[in-house]
Amino acid sequence: MTQPPIPPEPATHEPLRVGVVAYELEGRRSGVGRYLEGLLDGVRRLGLAGEWRLYFKGDPFDSPFFEPEDGATSMVPIFDSRPAGSPIPWEQFRLPKLLRRDALDVLVSPGYSLPPIGGLPRMVTLHDLSFEHLGHELAFKERWRRRVLARLAAKRGDRVLADTEAIAADLRRTYALPESKVGIVPLAVDERFFNTAVSAVKAQQDLDALGVKGPYLLHLGTILPRRCLELILEAFGSISQRFPELSLVLAGHNNLSDPTLLRRWIQASGVAGRVVCLDYVPEARLPTLCTRAEAGLYLSTYEGYGLPPLELLAMGTPVVVSDGLALDDLAPTYPWRTSLDVSSVAATLERILKHEDRAASIAGARQAIRRLTWTDCATRYVEQIHLAMDAFADRAKPSGRETAR
Repeated sequence: MTQPPIPPEPATHEPLRVGVVAYELEGRRSGVGRYLEGLLDGVRRLGLAGEWRLYFKGDPFDSPFFEPEDGATSMVPIFDSRPAGSPIPWEQFRLPKLLRRDALDVLVSPGYSLPPIGGLPRMVTLHDLSFEHLGHELAFKERWRRRVLARLAAKRGDRVLADTEAIAADLRRTYALPESKVGIVPLAVDERFFNTAVSAVKAQQDLDALGVKGPYLLHLGTILPRRCLELILEAFGSISQRFPELSLVLAGHNNLSDPTLLRRWIQASGVAGRVVCLDYVPEARLPTLCTRAEAGLYLSTYEGYGLPPLELLAMGTPVVVSDGLALDDLAPTYPWRTSLDVSSVAATLERILKHEDRAASIAGARQAIRRLTWTDCATRYVEQIHLAMDAFADRAKPSGRETAR
C-alpha cells in the first residue's frame, strides 16, 4: 500500500449534505463503528461547511458528535426509534424511506452494504473480502448474506473504498471492478492510544478485576480461524519452560464456528493453567491490559488492515506480527515480524522478551503510526466523496445519440 501524498489543506468544495448509514455507532462499538467514529472526528476537525446526517436504527442517545462546535460542519442525528429491528433488514427496507424524505447530495456507508436507493451518488467501504475467500469461517447463511450484500454494494456504489492497496486490488480482481471506481482511505489510530498513562494503583485494580497477573503476553482481537490461535498456543507452550512466570491472555470474542476448538487447543498446548480467556474487555481497562503486557501477538493469514497491532504499538507494547498488515507499509523496517510456523513465532517472542529496551525497538513504527491522523484520513474521504459525485454525474449524462436527438 503506497499512500498518495496527504494534502496539507483539503480542497475547496461547495457545502454538502451527506447522508451516513450510522447504526454501527449504536451500542457496543464494532470495528466498522470505530472506523466511522474516527472519520467523523476527522471531518469535524477539518471544519468544512456542510451537514452530515447520521441515520440510526434505534432510540436517541448522547454523543459528542451531536454537540455544536465552533466549526462549519454540522452533525445531525436521525433516530428511527426501532431498537428491536435487525440492522440489515432495517437498512435494506426501512432506511430508503427515511433517505427519500431528505434532500441529500450523497450517501455514504462505512461498511460492506448499501441501501437500495437511487437518484443520488453512493459510496461504500469494503474493508476486506474474508467472506469471499475464507468462507469456512462463517455459517452458510451468514457467509452468503455477507457476500450478497457486499456484491450488491460494489455494484450500486459510484465509489468503492478499501483501506489498503492490497484490498483495493482484491476488490478489482474479485468483483471485476474498474480501477477508476476503487479508492483508498486508510485507518488511523486514535490519539488516546498514545496517551495511556495509568497509575500503579489503577493498573493493579484493572488487572485484579480482569483476573490477570503479570508477566503476560497478549493476543488482542476477535478469535477467528485465520488468526492462528492454535499456532500461538503451540509457540507459547514451546517457550513456557524458559519463562516459567509468563502467562498468555486472550482478549477477544471467540468467533470460531465451533467454539469448543479453542478449549481443545488450550488443553493440547500443555500450558492450559497459564492461559487466561477474557472475551470482551471494557475499553476503560484496555490501556492497562495493553501497556502492562510484555508483548502482543497478532498473526493472520488474511487481513484487511490489522488495527489492533497498531493500537498496541501506539501504547508502547511490541507486537509479534505476520506479513499482510497495514504495518507492512506504514513501517517496512519493523523488526518483530515472523513467518507462520511455531519455531519462528517462538524465536521472535524470545527475542522480544530478552530485548533490554523495547521502547527503542518500536520507536520508528510508533512514530510512523502517529503521523497518520484521522484528519488526514477524513481529507482523503471527502475527496473520495467528490469523486463519487463526479462518477454519478457522468453516468447521468445523456449519451451522444440522445444528445443528437
